[in-house]
Amino acid sequence: MREIFGTICLAGAVQALLLFLVLLIKKNNRRANRFFSLIMFFSFLDLFELYLGARGFTSSARPYQLSIIPYSFMFGPSMFLYIALLTARINAFSKKYLLLYAPFALALTINIILFAAFDPVQLPCAVIYANIIINGGGLFFEAVLYVLSLITVQKYIGRLKEFFSDIDALKLSFIRAGLAVLILTVLFIFMQFTRGNIRHEHGILDVIAILCGLGFIFAIAFLAILQPEIFDRIRLIENAVPHDEGTSYPKYEKFRLPAQDEEAHVKKLLEHMAEKKPYLNEELTLQVLADELAVSTHHLSMILNIHFKQNFYNFINSYRVNDAKQKLANPDYANRNILSIAYSAGFNSKSTFNTMFKKFTGKTPKEFRADLSD
Repeated sequence: MREIFGTICLAGAVQALLLFLVLLIKKNNRRANRFFSLIMFFSFLDLFELYLGARGFTSSARPYQLSIIPYSFMFGPSMFLYIALLTARINAFSKKYLLLYAPFALALTINIILFAAFDPVQLPCAVIYANIIINGGGLFFEAVLYVLSLITVQKYIGRLKEFFSDIDALKLSFIRAGLAVLILTVLFIFMQFTRGNIRHEHGILDVIAILCGLGFIFAIAFLAILQPEIFDRIRLIENAVPHDEGTSYPKYEKFRLPAQDEEAHVKKLLEHMAEKKPYLNEELTLQVLADELAVSTHHLSMILNIHFKQNFYNFINSYRVNDAKQKLANPDYANRNILSIAYSAGFNSKSTFNTMFKKFTGKTPKEFRADLSD
C-alpha cells in the first residue's frame, strides 16, 4: 500500500506543479487565482515530501509526517481568500488579510528552530509533541477556514437571487460539495493526531483521504482554467445593488423615491410583466429587466424588496410558476409533458422548476396536474 500511496503522491505533485504554473499566467480572475496558485505550489511541496517519506528517501515514513512546513496554515487562508475574491465577498485585496498568514510564519519559524536544534533522526519526545501540537492546531485552523469558505459561498448564493432569475450555473455547487469533502478529510487527519495514532503503515484510509483532497483541489483548478466564464459572471453583482448584511430593508432607504414615483414604477413593472412576459426569457437578469423598464437596478431591486417583499429570483419565478399552472390547467397542453411546459414557462432546469413550483403552490407539478384530473 505504501508504494500505491507514494505513486499517488508523486503523480499529484507533478500535476500540482503544472497547475501552479498555468494559474500564474492565467488572466481570468487573476487576483483569486494568485491564492489558488499558492495552494497548488504548497500542494506540490507537500505531496513531494509525502512521496519521499513513503519511498523511504527521508527519515519519516508516516502518512502524515512531522513536517517543517506547516502546510495547513497555508492551505486554509489561501482557500478562504480565493473563495472570498471569487464570490466578490472581497472586492479589493488589503494588506490586513496577510494577517491570516501570521500563524504560518510563526509555526514555520518554530519548526525551523526545533529541527535545527535537534537531530532529525532522533528527535526528543518534547520536540515531536510540540510539532504534533503545531500540526494539529494547523489542521483545526484549516478546517475552520474551510467552514468559513463554505459559509461565504452560501451567502453568495443568497446575493445571487437579487440579480439572476436562474442561478443553477452560478451556485458553485461543486465547490460547496468539495469544501465539505475537504472539511471531512482534514477532520479525519486531525483525528489521527488527537488520538496519537500517527501510523507507520499507509492504509486504505490514507489513500482515500489523499485522493479526496487532491480530487477536489485539482477539479477546482481545472474549472478555473477551462470555464472562467462561470466565474466571470459573478463580477456582475459587485456594484449592481448594495448588499449590506442583515435582512431588513434600511439598505434601500437612501435609494427611495417619492411615493408617487414609486407607485408609478410599480404599475409600470406589473404592466410590463403582464404584456411583455419577460420571465419567459430563461436568462433574464435584474439588469436586463431594469433596462427594459428604463429604471436603475438600484431602484428596481428596491421596488421588488419593499413593495413585493421578494428578491428578483423569487419574483420572476413566481410568474413562471403561474404561467406553468395555467398551461397545466389548459386542455390544449394536456398531451404535453411537464418538463416541456416548464421550459416553455421560462425555467431552465427541472430541479429549479420542481423546487419553485412546490414553494409557491405547496404541491409538486405531478400532484397539481393529478388534482386537476380529479
